[in-house]
Amino acid sequence: MNFTNGVILFVFSCLLFSSCIDEEKAPKNTLSEEQMAAILTDIHLAESRVNRLQLRSLDSSLMIFNKLKSDIWKKHKVDTLAYRESYSYYMTHPQTMTRIYEKVNKKIEIREKNNNIKL
Repeated sequence: MNFTNGVILFVFSCLLFSSCIDEEKAPKNTLSEEQMAAILTDIHLAESRVNRLQLRSLDSSLMIFNKLKSDIWKKHKVDTLAYRESYSYYMTHPQTMTRIYEKVNKKIEIREKNNNIKL
């Protein structure tokens, strides 16, 4: 094996090894897993509230749900763009999204116990 082939093999091995170890970093403005879990918890509870209203008009349901979402953005001090970009990022990382939804489930269970929320 000559020197050039050895260098190419070494570089290729390093790249292969580093790709197995380094996890892709989230984009700069991505919400944390905990923030996403808190927001998704509130969104799912808002959906549940709207469903319990049993409104016959889809427009009325959407209007109420959009108002609730607006309140959620204010509560968490986040805008829709940051949420959407973070959601898109996490959807391309299923293991992370699974962890987030495990947190969502726990948060809903706790709220259900403490506040008697019926889902």
